[in-house]
Parts: sequence; structure tokens; C-alpha cells
Amino acid sequence: MIARNKTKRRAFTLIELLVVIAIIAILTILVTMMYKKYTHSAKCTSFSEQHRKVVNLAEETYNFCRLNGYTYFNRTGKCNSNARYTRVLKKRSGMTQIRQEGNKCIIKWDCTTDWIGRPQNAGLSSGYFTEHARAEFNTPNHTGGWIRGDQWQNFEKSGYPSRPGLTNIRDKGKDMRISTYLGEDCKGGDYKIDEVKWP
Repeated sequence: MIARNKTKRRAFTLIELLVVIAIIAILTILVTMMYKKYTHSAKCTSFSEQHRKVVNLAEETYNFCRLNGYTYFNRTGKCNSNARYTRVLKKRSGMTQIRQEGNKCIIKWDCTTDWIGRPQNAGLSSGYFTEHARAEFNTPNHTGGWIRGDQWQNFEKSGYPSRPGLTNIRDKGKDMRISTYLGEDCKGGDYKIDEVKWP
């Protein structure tokens, strides 16, 4: 007779299965929480970097005035070919259309001319700079874009910005105030704010 070796097969018990399922559930919750924290932190960093780029553009733009006596205030869209428009633009604003470059019109400004003869500063020229920033960062001039030109007191009111990541450019007296809404719970506060002085 051949002796058969009967081995007893052992299956998982219900308790063991429940323990494994509980461990998987805990790990899933921890990974989800870590991922949410990481993405939130990445957004805050991204919006801070966006703010820094706009401030750097402002400093670079006005440094051209200090160094060369002129700068550029580009605009999104096609340059206007109407001769009367170009004459009035130069006479009233000190601006000359240079060329078309992709979806923006390159416009040179003499850093001094104002349509009613006021001495220029960063505050007075903040509207031109807002258009320039939109052109340089290729963001549209409507609510879908991320660059705004709202009154700074309104923009910085609690609950006013419609979404995180909006950057507002506006005059504050002679200075230009650049503020970016980072969103709630970002390290360092809800807003990043800089004021640009020129001349």
C-alpha cells in the first residue's frame, strides 16, 4: 500500500481578512491626505512664483525708463494701422507702435508723456502696465484671465477674489500695488503684496 501524505490546507480566517482590509483602508486615507497637502502646497508655491514674475516684469519695465529714457508697454492683439490713431497715440501718450509680434503689438513709451500733462509715476501708468503684463504673460482681458485691474481696496477685501491665483495691478497713489490672492491656508497669508515705486 502506498501511504498518502495528507497535508491540511489552511485558508485565511475572516479576522485576518478584516485586518488586511483595515490596513489597506488606513494606507489609502494617509496617501490621499498626503497628496491633498502636497497639491495645496504646490498651488501656493505656483501662485507665489506667478506674483514674483509680475513684480519682476514691473521692475524690469521701469528700469528701462531709468536706463534708456524709454520702455515698452505692449498690448495683446493686432497693432492699429490707422494713421490718425498712431499720431494721436504718440501725441497724447508718448507711445509708438513698433511691430506685430505673434498676438501682441510691441509699443514703445517715452516714459514722460501723459494725456493731460501730469508728471508720470508708477501709479499713473499702472493701467498701461496691466495691459503690458497681460500681453507678456498671454492672459486674456476678461474674467477667464488671471491678471486684474480692480481697485486694490476691493480686491483685497475678504471673500472678494473669485478664485486663488488672481493677480491684481492697480495704482495706490504714486505707487503701483501688485497683489496676488494665494488662497486660504497658504503659508505666509492669503495675499502676496508688493508696491512698485517709480521714478
